[in-house]
Amino acid sequence: MSAEGDREQQLLPAAERLICESRTLNLSLGEVAEHVGVSRSLLYVYFEGVPAIIDALFAKHLGRLGAQILPNLDAAEQPFCERAAAAYAGYLEYLIESGPILQLILRERHQDSPLGFESKRHFLHLVRRVAKQTCEALSLTPREAFVLIEITSGIPEALARLVRDDEIDRATAHATCQRLIAASVGGFAPAVPN
Repeated sequence: MSAEGDREQQLLPAAERLICESRTLNLSLGEVAEHVGVSRSLLYVYFEGVPAIIDALFAKHLGRLGAQILPNLDAAEQPFCERAAAAYAGYLEYLIESGPILQLILRERHQDSPLGFESKRHFLHLVRRVAKQTCEALSLTPREAFVLIEITSGIPEALARLVRDDEIDRATAHATCQRLIAASVGGFAPAVPN
């Protein structure tokens, strides 16, 4: 990889660390440049500004998240509750490894969103795909499915934070996630006639 490619690959992790440390998207190009040890003007070679950096981080992480959860959710040979539990386990593992960067970006998406059109489209496609499977499997309306997904997403998010803070171990987090997701999703599963 060229020195130029190396430099670009240093910028995104530096910005990600700054966002995760401050828990806000309010960062400046100067902070990123200082963190990497380059001039602020050099950043403009790679990114038009902070929104472009945030958009690039979002696209990278959304791709990783999709790769982590969709194969589990799309395994049609398994019952939906098992597929959902596996998808949430994938989400938990992603959060343990990657931290809260997607959550931080999404938290501010309704204000002055830094996300570009393609990132927004990709995110909506992922959420709609998960919601559609949830609607069909659990006989829910789209609104009910979105609410269920939003509420149950808090389970792996809270557990991942506990693992990252060394309050619980990974195995305990996964076992707890499995039980809570199975109970949550299973509570909506249509009854099987006798």
